[in-house]
Amino acid sequence: MKGAGFFVAGGATSALIISLIGILFVSGGAPFSPGSLSAAHSAKRAVGEFASHADFDARCELCHAPFRGPESSRCLNCHTDVHDQIATTQGIHGALPNARACATCHTEHKGRASNLTRVAVVEIPHEQFGFSLERHARDYSNAPMTCRACHTFANDSNKPESAAVTAACVDCHARHDAWYIAEHRRAMGEACLACHDGSARLRGFDHNAVFSLDGKHGQTACVKCHVNNRFRGTPRDCVQCHAEPAIHRGKYGLVCAACHTSAGWRPANLIRHPFPLDHSGRQSGCQVCHPANYASYTCYNCHEHEPNKITRAHLDANIREIGNCAQCHPTGKKIE
Repeated sequence: MKGAGFFVAGGATSALIISLIGILFVSGGAPFSPGSLSAAHSAKRAVGEFASHADFDARCELCHAPFRGPESSRCLNCHTDVHDQIATTQGIHGALPNARACATCHTEHKGRASNLTRVAVVEIPHEQFGFSLERHARDYSNAPMTCRACHTFANDSNKPESAAVTAACVDCHARHDAWYIAEHRRAMGEACLACHDGSARLRGFDHNAVFSLDGKHGQTACVKCHVNNRFRGTPRDCVQCHAEPAIHRGKYGLVCAACHTSAGWRPANLIRHPFPLDHSGRQSGCQVCHPANYASYTCYNCHEHEPNKITRAHLDANIREIGNCAQCHPTGKKIE
């Protein structure tokens, strides 16, 4: 009897499994669906015989392999335009590094009202396309910027998307500063995205070829140097941006790089000295050569230098410009 019970139980289990398989085969797995598919669809055209995912709500096999999640290959069987973008590295999907992970951006089973395209656009990582939203979260009036501030969708425009974005750039920035945008378009053209990546930097522009942005300069906002977005004639000398402090004024000169680096004004160190400090075989105190201030020097406070004697010797050699000794004596030695 125990054996008979075992076979009866085993037969019931087998029957149950076969029934479940039958239900899955007939229903396409619908009883196990985590939710309804989206009924939203593009206004452009239907894909094959379907206007939206809701049209094949009971046909799970169109997206899912048995006992696995959705497969991108099954998505691309229907969405051939996306397949072509990926294959040719064109368009939005062609620029994504993980373009075949469809469900990452287009998450299904969230109900009939869910819009897979809209969700993907809102959550899309713009940086992957070379444009940051860092400075485009809010407009000039401090209102949050929406996608339509820059993009047109579906039948909004017959222009290519790049042209539509450029037009949005020009319209928005011209409302803020019409004169500047007019001048900028005249001088630079209208391919905004060729130079601007949405951050404070220019796309592909090597700033170090013009002015090095190392140290503290790399953390400085562009507008600190480029006031009112003016780039031509930007000051490059330290003193044109950094006012000489009162305690410094008149004592050290304006060759800032002799003591300061872009790592920070403090601490200041004597980085380079145009004259060897030990040319006489000994270290001299600063005051010997710089009795008044560090922006000027004299050579008459040591050795056998005496102004009249030095002047006569140079005149005898037909040398009349003798005010800058280090220019002719960079090592401190006599010229033989």
